Amino acid sequence: MKAVARSYVFWPSLDVEIAEYVRTCVHCAAAAKSPAHIPPVPWPKSSSLWQRVHVDYAGPIDGEYFLLVVDSYSKWPEIVQTRRITSTATINILRGLFARLGMPEKLVSDNGTQFTSIEFKQFCAENGIDHVTTAPFHPQSNGQVERFVDTFKRAINKIQEGRGSINAALDTFLLTYRSTPNQSAPNGLSPSEVMFGRRLRTCLELLRPPPNCTQESLQHQQVASRSLNKGDAVFVKVYAKNTWKWIPGTVIEKVGRVMYNVLGDGHRLVRCHINQLRNRRHSANASGTSLQTTTRQLPLSILLDAWELPTTTTTTSTPRSEVTPKAALTSDTVRTPSLSPSFPETSDSQQLLPDMSSTATTTSTSETVTAVTPSFLQPWRSSRVRRPPKRFTPYQRY
Repeated sequence: MKAVARSYVFWPSLDVEIAEYVRTCVHCAAAAKSPAHIPPVPWPKSSSLWQRVHVDYAGPIDGEYFLLVVDSYSKWPEIVQTRRITSTATINILRGLFARLGMPEKLVSDNGTQFTSIEFKQFCAENGIDHVTTAPFHPQSNGQVERFVDTFKRAINKIQEGRGSINAALDTFLLTYRSTPNQSAPNGLSPSEVMFGRRLRTCLELLRPPPNCTQESLQHQQVASRSLNKGDAVFVKVYAKNTWKWIPGTVIEKVGRVMYNVLGDGHRLVRCHINQLRNRRHSANASGTSLQTTTRQLPLSILLDAWELPTTTTTTSTPRSEVTPKAALTSDTVRTPSLSPSFPETSDSQQLLPDMSSTATTTSTSETVTAVTPSFLQPWRSSRVRRPPKRFTPYQRY
């Protein structure tokens, strides 16, 4: 333009005036090229977790939208799948997310209608959130989440290719991204380590040898205060039809510190907790008689001394043919009376005569022993079996 003008006319300010005329031309300015981009200006670095978060929608992918939320400090991502991207749906998703991780100080988003509505502004004002929107059609202003959108779409396409649904691919991506060290995170740690102070356990942990269980850790294991042994008779609590009942059973084995396998009635195998078991005692044997109780028998000499009775006996041996009732009555042989019919015969010096009888005859193959005891000298004894009180069981009695 300047060269053409000089070929016809000339004046001293020709070039300056042509340049000024072009700058003020509206049609020329409408067709002008964009200016050169300035170097990117980063957001101020966050000083704490969940201080500033960036949100944006990605999709549709297979008819589904995904709300992406990224923490600017830890790079911890949250992805929520939804079919609606209205203000109400967005508020419901963010409310549930903030209920788990807390309210952020600043929320950065683009100028989508779901973020610029009055309802969303009221939601941010009520929860003390400073909502910042970026320049329209300038995604670089929200580069934190925009870059993550690109990473998310590429990873989903790689994982989903011939491997299943979008939900499985999404879970795999989140677990991998959260457990992978990020150079943009503090000290180059993974988002999970910065967010929660620990590493997420993945299938890669199987490559490491299992930790050794030391003896000290075994000593600190809690021991059950009550335990059962194999073969113990128990009552087991069985649940059926919204109720329960006790059925008899037998302990087969112990499968844990408090878990047991019990064989119930009808050969029914029941696996239960020790709180669902109680001890069972046999009430009767096969013949229907009650179990015998063991009682300690007192020495015979102690019982005789209590009644001041002689403990020596005199025996007279006569042939079987010469024994007559008259001889038995006139015999001067005196035998110590029996105090209890339950005491067995122990020796010749402690033979017992039947209770409440004035005359008794004991016959052997070689001799006959006759004893006469006056009835008024024999103490009366009841025929019932005497048992000591149970409160004396722990003590030693003489």
